[in-house]
Amino acid sequence: MTRSLALLSAAALIAGAIAFTAPSWAQANDSALSAARAAGQIGEQADGYLGFVPGATISADLRGRVEQNNIRRRALYTQRATQRSASVNEMAAAVACEVFQGRIAVGERYRNEGGQWRQRTASNPVEVPGFCTD
Repeated sequence: MTRSLALLSAAALIAGAIAFTAPSWAQANDSALSAARAAGQIGEQADGYLGFVPGATISADLRGRVEQNNIRRRALYTQRATQRSASVNEMAAAVACEVFQGRIAVGERYRNEGGQWRQRTASNPVEVPGFCTD
């Protein structure tokens, strides 16, 4: 447990750079993903990947875009994990912490650590995963 916390803390130090590059880098040139986020069809998940909001109508094109985005994220997490002697899941979690702490806009949906989909509102802030450190 202590090793995991130490690795997560170390990963969090570099996650700042990844957090501002990974999700945005992976969808930077994809206005369809941005539009789907704004429409509540997809959202960030506590595992560091994009997911599909239940009940949303998801086209085959959007499904493919999300899958490709998540493949690019996993590749980046894998690269960073190798460089930092951490696991891919630890890197993804560190990035998820950064995203949940400041990059989910009002109106966007997200999947919390417990697996429930929520919507950020002005009066309902994002539920930051319990594994995130300040």
